[in-house]
This record gives sequence, C-alpha cells and structure tokens, in this order.
Amino acid sequence: MRTFLLKHFNTIWLILVIICASLLFMFPEAISRDSISEFLNGLGTLALIVYILLSLSRALLMIPCTPFVLAGGITFPEMPILVMAISYVGIVAGAYLVYSFPSFGSYDEYLEGKYPDKVQVLKEKLHGTYAFWIVAGWSFFPLVPTDLICYVAGIVKMPFKKMATAVVVGEIPLVTLYVLVGAEIGVWLRSF
Repeated sequence: MRTFLLKHFNTIWLILVIICASLLFMFPEAISRDSISEFLNGLGTLALIVYILLSLSRALLMIPCTPFVLAGGITFPEMPILVMAISYVGIVAGAYLVYSFPSFGSYDEYLEGKYPDKVQVLKEKLHGTYAFWIVAGWSFFPLVPTDLICYVAGIVKMPFKKMATAVVVGEIPLVTLYVLVGAEIGVWLRSF
C-alpha cells in the first residue's frame, strides 16, 4: 500500500485537488470564507498538538514540508515564530529519518529508482569541500526533494550535525516566506 501511495502520489494529490475544486463549485456556501473562518477560529489547542504530530511524522510518507508549513501559518497566524520552530524540528526529524534509516519505508529504493543520475552526481559533489553549501543550496531550491540530499549525505557519511545545519540554513528563507504568506492568508480568512 505504501509503495502504491509513493508511486502515485502526484496522481492522488491531483485527484484530491479536483475533488476539492468540484466541491467548492457545487457547494460554495459550505466552503465559504465565513465557514473557513469559523472552522479555523474554533480549532483551539488540539489543533496545535495535531500540527506538531503531523509536522514530525510527515517524513514517514515522504510528503514535502511546504503544505504543512503553509497550513501552520494559515492555522496559527498569531504564532509565526512557533510555527517556524515546529517546521524546523519537523524538517530536521525528516532529515534524520532519511539520513539514518534509508531502508525504512524503502526510501533508498524509491530515491535510487526515481533519481539515479542525481544520486550519483550528489555522491561525487558531497565528497568535496563545498558539501555544506551544496546541501544548503539544494535545501533552498523548492523544486527538488530535500529528502534526496539527506539520503545522499547519509550514504557519503557526512556528519549529521553538518548536514542538518546546512538543511536548516537552506530552508530558512523558504520556511520564513511560507509562514508569513500562510499567516497573511490566515488573517485574511478570519477577517470578518
């Protein structure tokens, strides 16, 4: 089941987006700004606990952190620093999982199968003197999977602290942007 989900993740995501868009078209009053505002305002403390658990466990399914960071900004616009901290902890937890336990969940097979050329190039580059900056730059670029660089860093035995620091340095601008944009959306949704 997990292999199926990983293999068809983009298709499943697209189907969910189509379903949500269809529901929005068919029932605009159910998914209005007022109903979303009411839902978000009524979440409370349990939402923060669920958000922390989801942020920490999202790497188990190799789901990118971007939707979780945006969701955190939207759901908790009054706590951007806390959302950033939770996001960074989730990112480092995911990096640790892929770095230390690449065979867990068949990450190694998935990454080696999907990105064989990139894995080879990264293996060579991470043996050089600019390994830290390669990891940071890779983490900064939003269109490539950060899990891949963490996996290769584990293969080449890059020290975990060095890799995790580089990932966080690379993610700082993105996480900050996502949280601030999410917070603005969250404030806008609640402004009634």
